[in-house]
Amino acid sequence: MDTVAYEELLEKDGQVMTHVVGTSMLPLLHNRESIVIVEAADRMPPRRGDVVLYKTGGTYILHRVLKIRGDTYIIRGDNTWALEYVPKKALLATMTGFYRSAEGKLVTRSNPGYRVYCLLLPGIRWVRRIGSKVKRTIWRKK
Repeated sequence: MDTVAYEELLEKDGQVMTHVVGTSMLPLLHNRESIVIVEAADRMPPRRGDVVLYKTGGTYILHRVLKIRGDTYIIRGDNTWALEYVPKKALLATMTGFYRSAEGKLVTRSNPGYRVYCLLLPGIRWVRRIGSKVKRTIWRKK
């Protein structure tokens, strides 16, 4: 079976709908459950807080824009700690909506609940990090 790269689909249709693979965007997007809709970055330029699709080393990555500095985007997954410095030319698409599960309802990037999540995310990240450290400490003692 032939596979088609996201770049080709975005060039042809302007948008792509696909399942998420991986856990780097938890708790928002779930591995092999969530479905995202992305639109070509040239049609939907990403802004701070948006989730973007980019390609590095042959791997497609879907992470959130933290800052924009000129032609460089500082990006990180919601469930990761490492910052990524991505050149503007590497960005393929901007997430315009998602389904948390195949049976779920569509949430768009302009959804008020989603915008609140984006605003609260920095605080949520630190609470999750502290919780993770407590959990690891408890498991080591057992």
